[in-house]
Amino acid sequence: MSILAGCASDSLSLAPASPQDPAPQSTEEPAAAARTSGREFTLPANDAMPIVVPSADIDAKRVYGLPELIDIAQTRNPVTRAAWDRARQAALAVGMARATYLPAISADAIVGYQYTSQTNPGVDISSTGAPALNISLGGSQNIIPRTISTRAREFVPAVTAKWLLFDFGGRAATVAAANELSIAANAGFTAAHQKLIYDVAIAYYQLSAARAQLAIARETRVNANVIHDAARSRLGRGIATTIEVAQARQQAAQAQLAVVQSEGIALDAYRSLLRAMGVSPTTQMQVADSSGRPLPRAISGDLDRLVEEALRRRPDVAAAFARMKADRHNVDRAQSDLLPRVALTASGSRNIGVVDVRDNLLGLDTRARVNAPNLNVMLGVTMPLYDGGLRDAQVKSAQAQADAAEQEFAQIQNDGARQIVVAYDTLRTSLAVHAAASELTSAAGVTAAAARDYYKQGLGTFTDVAAAQNGLLQARVAKAKAHADALSAAATIAFATGAIAGRTPQ
Repeated sequence: MSILAGCASDSLSLAPASPQDPAPQSTEEPAAAARTSGREFTLPANDAMPIVVPSADIDAKRVYGLPELIDIAQTRNPVTRAAWDRARQAALAVGMARATYLPAISADAIVGYQYTSQTNPGVDISSTGAPALNISLGGSQNIIPRTISTRAREFVPAVTAKWLLFDFGGRAATVAAANELSIAANAGFTAAHQKLIYDVAIAYYQLSAARAQLAIARETRVNANVIHDAARSRLGRGIATTIEVAQARQQAAQAQLAVVQSEGIALDAYRSLLRAMGVSPTTQMQVADSSGRPLPRAISGDLDRLVEEALRRRPDVAAAFARMKADRHNVDRAQSDLLPRVALTASGSRNIGVVDVRDNLLGLDTRARVNAPNLNVMLGVTMPLYDGGLRDAQVKSAQAQADAAEQEFAQIQNDGARQIVVAYDTLRTSLAVHAAASELTSAAGVTAAAARDYYKQGLGTFTDVAAAQNGLLQARVAKAKAHADALSAAATIAFATGAIAGRTPQ
């Protein structure tokens, strides 16, 4: 035992020697392990590991709009494929549950061979020719040993059928539960596609907003450089101070910084779109702009009625309802285990064999053939009597699971209703903000243009023109953001109401 214990404890060498030491490297890659020796907490590159980076056939000259981006995502994203596999698995579970109504038929075949040989004591042949048993050790006698050998060959084919005839609704409950779980899986498949469409749409709108902000930042940089040139010109004419020139230069530098930051934000938004689509983050493609996309209209009507109708078609609510019904059927199945079961068992077989017997003393060879059929049909009743309370506990456990599913169903409805109401409020707010920002942008544009002209002509101050430029920048950014927020809110409403099934989620 000590040797076995020592062998088992030797496996500790596979773990780190201490909390401060790196884990030992795999012996399958000695070269890679040698490259990562020392106190470096890194892993060697495993060339045997299959690495698959999702890619898509992208036309570099084509500009992709939202419908095309959604199509690419639905064909490339592994999330939808996994949801499809789960739906197929649930559908197969229904077939397996229905199969319990049919008899289980199996065939068996046994082939055997047996050889035996037995030698008996010798036999004395007297002068009269009569055999007599001789156990004496003396005298001159004729002793012939007797050997009997047996060879048997046998083949037994058999067919067995078992059929559960009655189980007080246990199988019916199992089939019903499997059907509900299949419905839930199909709803989950739909939810996966809707979530994918929603994620791509939101990422697309955010990318458009980021690019609009970048364009605004670049225009602001141009205007800041114009103001800087005007400040230097005013300084040359003696109507400006070096402080104004320094402030104008600072304004131009801040505009350049805003451009660099906006470029980073736009690049991050582009990577987020690729991630939502499920394609490689190194994919290069042209994405259409959504800034010219018309805004959605505000939704009017009875909000309570709209929420109720939306909840009835949401995939997550449908899946939760199906799971709740499946758990109720599981309670019925558990209760059926407390009751008797009636089953029919039938078997048929045939014993086919040959037995050869040889007696060397008598010189006899005997062969016997066997070809005997066998048929059994039995009707049995199984009644559970005592199992230490196991079946009762299973019933209570199934009931507790069903109660929990009901509460989860109610919670999902509450969460869905809140999401719908928030989406409606967000859409109304975004539309109002966009309208206000549009008016502000128009007014700020006039103010900024006038301030620049006055400053160039030596009539205004740098403080006035800088304030006007900042006001215009903030107004344009707010308008672009409100436009993207309104489109995102419309997509959120479509997603929250379970209606985001089209190629243009709005």
